[in-house]
Amino acid sequence: MAIIKKGNALTTKFLQPGSTYETDGYGLLTAKGIYQLDQSVSGTAITGGQVHPQYSDLFVHKFTIVRRTLEVDEVAVDYVGINSSVGDTTRPNVTASHGLTSEHITTHPNFFGPATGFTTAIAGNGTTFTASTINPDYKVGGVFGAHFKGTVTNAGGFVGFLDSSTSDKQYYYGKNQYLAPTTSFSGCIYTTAVATVTNLRNAVGKTSTTNSFTGAKLLPDHLGTTWTATVKGSVRPTIMLSQVSFEDYCVQPSGTPKIFKVNYEIRFNREGYPAEVYSAV
Repeated sequence: MAIIKKGNALTTKFLQPGSTYETDGYGLLTAKGIYQLDQSVSGTAITGGQVHPQYSDLFVHKFTIVRRTLEVDEVAVDYVGINSSVGDTTRPNVTASHGLTSEHITTHPNFFGPATGFTTAIAGNGTTFTASTINPDYKVGGVFGAHFKGTVTNAGGFVGFLDSSTSDKQYYYGKNQYLAPTTSFSGCIYTTAVATVTNLRNAVGKTSTTNSFTGAKLLPDHLGTTWTATVKGSVRPTIMLSQVSFEDYCVQPSGTPKIFKVNYEIRFNREGYPAEVYSAV
């Protein structure tokens, strides 16, 4: 017996009940489109990067075909896009990690000082040293028994805390490490701009004095728009782009993606990054 077809031929896409639309608050749009299509067109009616039938900001990322009857397929399509109100790049979605790490005592900002926020330097001012009563070959800086191999005006190599004659000096005796705060930011943006992807790739290992790198905002304004520290009269950037990875979304038949997902990591250094060692964006 021949199949008798009535009604719509289902050769054109029409959104069906159950289709969804979602925004994440950062400018990323996602949608699920459900279509009932004739088997003869279900495999070709949807292509990667194709625009949503109702929302021009959304594009096909991937789709699934399910055979519902002998003649009709159900096509479930995942759309991804960027809200035009935020431009070509979403707002940064960032997670911060704060902790402590062990570092050598000579890297402490108050090792020679006193630094801002401290009243007494750990090892003196860095230019005035006295003879050691423990070893005549060494010099002493500060009031906690820090010994050096240098001269009366220059530290030379740090030997250690060798003096245990007072309770204050005993606290430092034999120690050479301290717990330093460490902060890193992990973030994600989506963009339609190829230049943003290329520029961020080239910015790895570089620093910034603002919450943007090469024009792309990677930290939200509420965390601060200026990222600098003044150390011994020198103004330094305090954030560095330490890692970047990319993922293509909504790839068109030509192989060109419509959208790029960018994951990144930023490292914060409270003392800043010296320009002689780390270049800026």
